[in-house]
Amino acid sequence: MGGTMAGVGTDQRGLQRRALLTTTALAAVGGLVGCGSGARTRDLAPADGGSGTGLPTAIPAPRNPAPTAPSSTPTPADWKALAESLSGKLLRPGDAGYPAAHQLFDPAWDSVLPAAVSECADPADVATTLKFAERFKLPLTSKSGGHSYVGASTTNGGIVISVSSMKSITFSGTTAQVGAGAPLVQVYSALEARNRIIPAGSCQSVGVAGLTLGGGLSLANRVFGLTCDTVTQVQVVTADGAVHTANTSAEPNLYWACRGGGGGTLGVVTAFWFRTEASPLIGTFSVGWTWANAAAVVRGWQRYMETASEEVWASLRLTSNPNGTLSVRVFGVDVSNDPSAALDKLISAVGVEPEHQTATKNKHFSPDPPSGRVGFYAGTDILGQALPASGVTALLDAMTGAARAGVGATAAFDPLGGQVERLAVNATAFPWRKAFASIQWYSQSSNAKGARAWIASGHKAVASWAVGGYVNYLEANRTNGSLYFGPNLAKLASIKKTYDPNNVFKLPYTL
Repeated sequence: MGGTMAGVGTDQRGLQRRALLTTTALAAVGGLVGCGSGARTRDLAPADGGSGTGLPTAIPAPRNPAPTAPSSTPTPADWKALAESLSGKLLRPGDAGYPAAHQLFDPAWDSVLPAAVSECADPADVATTLKFAERFKLPLTSKSGGHSYVGASTTNGGIVISVSSMKSITFSGTTAQVGAGAPLVQVYSALEARNRIIPAGSCQSVGVAGLTLGGGLSLANRVFGLTCDTVTQVQVVTADGAVHTANTSAEPNLYWACRGGGGGTLGVVTAFWFRTEASPLIGTFSVGWTWANAAAVVRGWQRYMETASEEVWASLRLTSNPNGTLSVRVFGVDVSNDPSAALDKLISAVGVEPEHQTATKNKHFSPDPPSGRVGFYAGTDILGQALPASGVTALLDAMTGAARAGVGATAAFDPLGGQVERLAVNATAFPWRKAFASIQWYSQSSNAKGARAWIASGHKAVASWAVGGYVNYLEANRTNGSLYFGPNLAKLASIKKTYDPNNVFKLPYTL
């Protein structure tokens, strides 16, 4: 999900379409699905990452394009003046770099053609582009990784502010200063070179901004908190072109909103400062059962996660395959590097011997290997509590319905708790601190009607126990802001009025 408060991620990694730090969905490790909100693991290996060239220490003033006669539509001369006023590049239809610049991760949005993509090199470029868009009343949005489920990082006939060029990473002690355009692969590489980590996503190409702005679900949440919990400061360009540095003492409301308030509402974030942690050696485990035992697995997984140490994160995956078969499995991470003990406790909680199981020690968190662009359908629910028997039955009925329809689909249950719930509900904009788990309903099926029907059936199955949705997994047909922000919506709306009183950054799904 994108590089701004106007670029929905994706955290930003955690589950997004199989390709990020969102954001939010989880990428696959031995069969996990999605992209954007998890953190993959890999074998311990020598680091080869670098730190980048650093963030600007001084913020240049906006560079206004040379004035021309007022016009409702920019002339070629207007566009030329804008391009010449930028340190970065302005790409327009017909330019060699335009096709790649305007594409998002999902090919479904390829037909959306912005009038220009402003590849901003610094905050001054952002301010200059904002002023140009205001002058001509052009719609605008922004992007970093471009993994937004609803295509929020593009716009027909408007301007896309891309922060992908602002991706340098520098360090001051254990604090990492990260440009908002950095993809997760670069973030992990730079951190690994110093044996450090932040709880981030799994998909290499997810932008750090979208993931973080929405909260940031990951495999490391229970032990280190959300991605946004490690943010100590942000740099934001608001609609009036002003550059803000927000932290606990300077503009604390803006700082609060940038930690879980999602993208597309307040301004363009151009840099983050993250508190990093020592990168631990971890163990992983994977275990699967026959579908006949699916109910016992769901119940056992829930019991296990209700009492498990915060050092353990374990994700439940229920999958319908296009050939009509069904599978159930759990993938887990143990930060104490004792995966066999964690796996034994899970199997005991389920009470049924699995079909297969593996456990591996001495790994590190890292993103998934690269993968290509892919189309998909997705939805989300946040469970306030474990599902009772009736909820488990409804859930399994939804899965068997997908199998009968030949729809390839996965219901991905990722636990919250641990350090996530240590903070108060209103400590940051992310509202689901006390919830039990997130669910992503995910399908790459070519059967669009069947995929959408399955997602709707998933929502219905858990509706009685769902408290909301994850803002990094926006759904175009679910536009009630309270669904994503719950009790924090009113404060977010108030901050929106302060920093974007003219509603320049329009995102109809949230505020």
